[in-house]
Amino acid sequence: MTPVPKTSVSLLKDISDGTASVRWTEFYRRYEPAMRGFLHERFPSVEADDVIQETLLALMKAMPEYHYTPDSKGHFHNYLMGIVKHKALDAIRRNASFSSLRSDLAQEDGLRTAALEEDDSWKMAAMEAAMDQLMSDDSITASTREVFRHVALMSEPPDDVARQFGITRNNVDQIKSRMIGKLSALVSSMTA
Repeated sequence: MTPVPKTSVSLLKDISDGTASVRWTEFYRRYEPAMRGFLHERFPSVEADDVIQETLLALMKAMPEYHYTPDSKGHFHNYLMGIVKHKALDAIRRNASFSSLRSDLAQEDGLRTAALEEDDSWKMAAMEAAMDQLMSDDSITASTREVFRHVALMSEPPDDVARQFGITRNNVDQIKSRMIGKLSALVSSMTA
């Protein structure tokens, strides 16, 4: 179990002011091991770096309203770990949603396979035309198309794609979800 850092009232006050970015670095160095330890112990399946980042963003928003009074509100560490817990649960929900999207994509791939097996060339042509239209849509950024190509079409692990493109796993999941929705709408409009 990771040791609980001693709460520094002056550190909490400085980060509550929102102007002392140097103190946020100190805060991160002090509390990151405890957050990471908590996640590895209780939520080993989540991406700890993403959850910690989301926790810090939530904390930055909450700190101006937070006033440290350990006797009436409890210890700051408990407050912080409550945020970590909620962000970890959010990540688990997103991952479940991602699994559903992966299933949808597999089903879409199944449609392609079935179209080939049944020799329904018009379905295959519609799918290919929709994919071509989607991947050449100028309203979609080139980087978004590339992320989608890597994660959905090349079946690369989302975490690897996130690192490769310098974005979060959540961004990869959102891009994939939006692109699958657009692809599905295009296919529907072509086959209706």
